[in-house]
Order: sequence, then C-alpha cells, then structure tokens
Amino acid sequence: MSIKSALPAIHSEAGLSRYLQEIRSFPLLDASEEVMYARRLREFGDREAAYRLVTSHLRLAAKIALKYRRYGLPIADLISEANVGLMLAVKRFDPEKGFRLATYAAWWIKASVQEFVLRSWSLVKLGTTAAQKKLFFNLRKLKKRLGAPDEGELSPEQVKQISEHLQVRETDVVEMNGRIRGDMTLNVQLSEEGEQWQDRLADSSSDPETLLMESGDRERQRIALSEALNALSPRERTIVEARYMAEQQSTLDDLAHTFGISRERIRQIEQRALKRIKTMICARLPDLETASASA
Repeated sequence: MSIKSALPAIHSEAGLSRYLQEIRSFPLLDASEEVMYARRLREFGDREAAYRLVTSHLRLAAKIALKYRRYGLPIADLISEANVGLMLAVKRFDPEKGFRLATYAAWWIKASVQEFVLRSWSLVKLGTTAAQKKLFFNLRKLKKRLGAPDEGELSPEQVKQISEHLQVRETDVVEMNGRIRGDMTLNVQLSEEGEQWQDRLADSSSDPETLLMESGDRERQRIALSEALNALSPRERTIVEARYMAEQQSTLDDLAHTFGISRERIRQIEQRALKRIKTMICARLPDLETASASA
C-alpha cells in the first residue's frame, strides 16, 4: 500500500471538519525523532519512517491549502495537492542541513498547490513564469490596496505602482489583469443549485485554519527568520535564499559559477549560514519547539 492511499481522505467541503479532526490525531515529532525517521528513510528507504514524517505534517499541508480556498477550487483537491507537495518534501529532505522538515516542506507544499491553482483556475492557460505567478497570486490584493475596482481596468499610474512593487513588466500587469477579469466574475453560476464564485470565498469569521496554527506563532517565526537572515553577510544570505527560498532553487554548481568559487566552498558557506540561522532562531524563540510539540 502506498503512503498516499494510507492517508486520511477528504472528498468534499462537508468532510473538512472531520478531516481536520482526524489529522490532529497524528502525533507531532520532536527534533530528535524527526532526524531519526529522516535518516531511516534516506539510508534504508523505510516506509514506516516516511509515513511518520508525512502524517506528522498533515496539519501544515492543510493549513497552507486552506489559504487558497478563495480561488473557488474544491478543498479536497487543494488538500490533496498539498499532500503531494508534502510527500515530495519528505522524499528530498536532508536532516543534516540543519532545518526542521516543516521549514523545508512549506516551500514544496506551497509550490504544489500554486501549480494546481494555476492549472485549474482558468480555461485559458495563465502561464507559469515567475512574473505570471507573482501577478496571479498578488494582483487582486494590490488592486484592493490601490482602490482599483476588482473587475475594472487599471490606470497607468496603478499599473506602474504594481509593476514596481512586484518587479515585473508593466505589460505583464496589463495582460494578467485582462486575463483575470475575463476569466471569472463573482456571480458566475457554478452548479445547478445556483452556487456562485462568491459563495466559495473564504469566510474569515469561521476559517478552519485557526484549528491548525495560531497566527501569533506564525508571526513570531516570520520575524525570527527575517532577523536571522538580516544578520547574515550579503553572500551568505544570497546563497541561503537561492538554495531554499527561491521559486527556482539554485544548485551548488549554479552558485559556484555565480560567485566564481568552488562548489565545495559554496556548500561550506551554506552550512555555516544555516547553523547561524538555527542558533539565532532558537535563541529568539526558546519556547517555540516545546509549544509546537504539545499542540
């Protein structure tokens, strides 16, 4: 039996509460358990170890998937894609690099869900370049901030502001705005029962995401990571961000070519930087690991 088939299933929006309750029954792992299982998986292909790593992070996958409900796609599909990203992360995770699996997996989960949204949301392929992704997932939010009508045209000044904020071409802004406006309106009927796009928008007053993680902890983690990155040298920060945080992650060889030094030297700088980040985050959030383990 595959790991995916052994996981709890969700088939519809109605089953969301039951699914969230079910995945909370899986135990979280402390740092030493996580390293033990990850090593067993890498060295021996231990399926039980893989199962433990995956199930202990299903809450993280669901949390990320729930953020994309506003695009009107079935929650069951979003969670399924998030779990695919999680399993890819578990397969590639190297515990010797110093980061916890949750930090590493978040990038894979988000990428998997975003690719699914991009594939599914529009009848016209929106594209998957970095600029198109930025625009697709941020344009509506920026239009609202600028006071532009959600389904309306953008003024030249608004196009310029969005272009500069996202560091994309103005022509890309205009093109994506046209595609989004042409693809969906809030009163398009989705089913025979008369359900509309607006009926599927997330209701923040009853967001089940709150069952998964307290927003305060997320903000503390974000701030701690930001401060740790800021404390690195420019070269260290560039290497860490390129290796772990970029949309298209760089290889050691890519960075060796960029900086004109050896692949092994890049690896040494990366390891040193990761160790510094870990030390700084642990010093700033001494209670975070304990709180997470008891959630």
